Amino acid sequence: MNLNRAFAIRLSGLLNEKHISKYRLEKETGLSHSALRFIFNEVNNDVKFSTIVKVCDVLEISLKDFFDDDIFYMENLDID
Repeated sequence: MNLNRAFAIRLSGLLNEKHISKYRLEKETGLSHSALRFIFNEVNNDVKFSTIVKVCDVLEISLKDFFDDDIFYMENLDID
């Protein structure tokens, strides 16, 4: 799977776990509705690092905690 899909899956799980809506994420990160839609609909293959940092800030987790998931094991990712 590509990095964007892995990011979207991990993010969805964390949003559910923390009871945060996509709308709230949009407002608190300052990301546009279309940017988040592209992430969740897997339009892009890569996610900007600045986006990941903003998301982690809203979720109140470290980058290490965000990526500490089996979904990000290199053998699970298609890196071009």
